Amino acid sequence: MEAVPASVRPVLILYCGLPGAGKTTAARERERETGAIRFSTDEWMADLGLEYFDPLRDRLQARLDRLWRDLLEHGQSVILEDGSWTRAERDELRWVARSSGAITELHVFDIPVEELWRRLEGRNAGPGHGEVPITRELLDESRARFEAPDEAECALFDCCVVHR
Repeated sequence: MEAVPASVRPVLILYCGLPGAGKTTAARERERETGAIRFSTDEWMADLGLEYFDPLRDRLQARLDRLWRDLLEHGQSVILEDGSWTRAERDELRWVARSSGAITELHVFDIPVEELWRRLEGRNAGPGHGEVPITRELLDESRARFEAPDEAECALFDCCVVHR
């Protein structure tokens, strides 16, 4: 692996959206385009043979957080596709990126709930590797906890892309 030139700033690419919004598909495409390292906690859980809601998830997430922060500090761009559901989480991630001298790129997925559910029903029929089966009840609970970024928050990032 070649060292990143000092003049090139790494990018922290965040994906913000509910299950079924298309985050993983978009993150994989962005990974191919940029060479950034993509982090998906669900895929790690599947790779380790753990249930998606296993109590070890929090410990794994903490370790992955240390890893991507180290990579960013060393000039490697990273993609976080886990959803960034709250404003406080996105504020912290943006602060970490800025502290590392990184550029921030936010991708917001604004997909109507009925379209999300349609996609999830299809995915639930035969989930792929790292795809968590999501019930309608869990989707509705997720919507209640989700804090969508507004225009003012988007303006805090170096780049903000809204996917509809």
